[in-house]
Formats: sequence, structure tokens, C-alpha cells
Amino acid sequence: MNDEEKVLELIGELFEYYKEDNWLKIKKFLITYLNPNIRKNFSTRHPKTKKHTLNEFEKKLIKKCQNIYKRNITLYEKDRHYEVTQDKK
Repeated sequence: MNDEEKVLELIGELFEYYKEDNWLKIKKFLITYLNPNIRKNFSTRHPKTKKHTLNEFEKKLIKKCQNIYKRNITLYEKDRHYEVTQDKK
């Protein structure tokens, strides 16, 4: 079983009890219960803002959860980090 399959299995168990759509809460649960070798696939918080971005692994997981479990999962705007770009003149 690969990393993605292990994570999806744990999400399936979580969804039996957790009925909300907050990706951050789901991610915190996963990080707590997954092996460190699998946790390395997840993004980390921005060091200054402490907000989050989704990496490709997480985007793929969210899309698969939506297809398999028919649940929309969201990283809310209040938790999302946006890079600020400055125009150089």
C-alpha cells in the first residue's frame, strides 16, 4: 500500500465521525496518526504568517476524497497563505 492509499484509508475512518469540510482539521488529524515517513508529503505552515498552502500531494488527496467520499473539503481563506509579489521598477 503506497502513502496515498494509507492516507485515504485513514481519511475514510475519520469520515465515519467527522462531518465537517475543514481541510486543516483533517490534516491535523492525519499528521497526528500517520507515520513520519508519510507526513513528509504534507506542506508546512508559512514561517511568518503561520498560514497554510496546499501542495500537489494535498490537492490530489482532496480531489480523490471528493470523488470517493462525495465530500467537498476546503482550506478556508482565513487559514490560507498567499505569496505577496512586489513589482520591481
